[in-house]
Amino acid sequence: MYTTLFDERAAKMAGEFTRNGLQRAALKWGHQLSNLLYPVARKTLPYRPKMWWIPRLPIWAHPRRAPHGRPWSTPVPAPADELRTGPGVHLIPDAQQRAFDEAPLHDFIRLHPEMRGEHSPTGHMWISLLSTSPRVQGAARRRAQANRRPDATAPAARVTPAALTEAMKREAARLGLAAVGVTAYDIKYNYAEYHGLAVGDTIIVGIVEQNFDSTQMCPSLRSEKAALSAYAGLEDRMRLLADWIRAQGYAARAEGFVGESMVIPYAVQAGLGQLGLNGQLLTPNAGSRCRIEVMSTDAPFLHDAPVDFGIEGVCDKCQICVRRCPAGAIPAIRKESRGVVKAKLNTKRCLPVMGKTAGCSVCMKVCPVQRYGLPAVLQEFEATGRVLGKDTDDLEGFDWPLDGRHYGPGDRPRLAPEVFETPGFEFDPSRKVPLDWVDPTGKNPEALGY
Repeated sequence: MYTTLFDERAAKMAGEFTRNGLQRAALKWGHQLSNLLYPVARKTLPYRPKMWWIPRLPIWAHPRRAPHGRPWSTPVPAPADELRTGPGVHLIPDAQQRAFDEAPLHDFIRLHPEMRGEHSPTGHMWISLLSTSPRVQGAARRRAQANRRPDATAPAARVTPAALTEAMKREAARLGLAAVGVTAYDIKYNYAEYHGLAVGDTIIVGIVEQNFDSTQMCPSLRSEKAALSAYAGLEDRMRLLADWIRAQGYAARAEGFVGESMVIPYAVQAGLGQLGLNGQLLTPNAGSRCRIEVMSTDAPFLHDAPVDFGIEGVCDKCQICVRRCPAGAIPAIRKESRGVVKAKLNTKRCLPVMGKTAGCSVCMKVCPVQRYGLPAVLQEFEATGRVLGKDTDDLEGFDWPLDGRHYGPGDRPRLAPEVFETPGFEFDPSRKVPLDWVDPTGKNPEALGY
């Protein structure tokens, strides 16, 4: 009997070893083939090929990368006192305003136009972009067409703000958004290139949940395609929600996934999550395994408030992403930056590694809130004082596409200096304003500290 059980277990382990070995080999070979073809691709393909017109299968035909079309309903328990830090994120309003007055935020791609050229540090993601661009661009095109007519299409509904808000959130759930939140428009979170495009003083934040199984395979082409497919699904859902708001008698304009604003601060202010050490929004139900988009409206929706879910406290106890980041780009402590107390990522190290490893996203994959959900993490901490999954391969292990190796707890790739280099592209963190910037206010840029 025991021999039979041992033989069955050994056979199962051997099968898993073979399957995982082949999977890692395919990951490495696929990455090498992508790099081999990259010089040809970057000469023949524009930064964002106009492929919205190419026929494609419906999103449900890609179950391995399709986003989850379900609203979150799992209740989140109150965190232990030692995990509480305060609602939302720690802000210093005077410092925030001073930073905005001295140097408003600008679109990153406008600051670094090389991002659109053949020397883009994200150019190595061309295969995932090529296969998902038709869907993403088609959704973005439909949203842009709808934005040409952002005004109301019917008389204003004769309902109370509370009833209107409840009806909007029901419609969002019906459309397949995981969660929506409402907060106030803040020009400090709006990139300077897009000032004046908002159609009201209220912001709706919409979230769609990224495919779970594919995300656990980060970094890989499959996980990156799942992320882009989630954006496509989010674009369509937010466009349809904007149509619904216009039909209630109010203006609405969705911004799109590329972004005209910093969406994470809006999501925090709308009570949808808190800022993690990895620089991402950590939602209670899916961590950062989600995609975010915002829209402006003049509808009188009731605003939500930031919430202390205990996520910052969990991050302080956990710090797995700090240890596991292959680029070493995540600091362990928070500091003030533009009036926000946060762990400021080292973009100069993160960006080229992300571009050369199918989006990387190791910091997302190894987050226990992403893997298990905040309720399970809080329950484990209350019962044992430990972070769920910490120091286990189930949570911390990942396959690395550059060498095809598996890295478990306590081990991470050693990256050669050339991995951080992108010939022809220079990331300049001190660059504050695009070279072709013309201030719409007519003020002298030098007088504004640019």
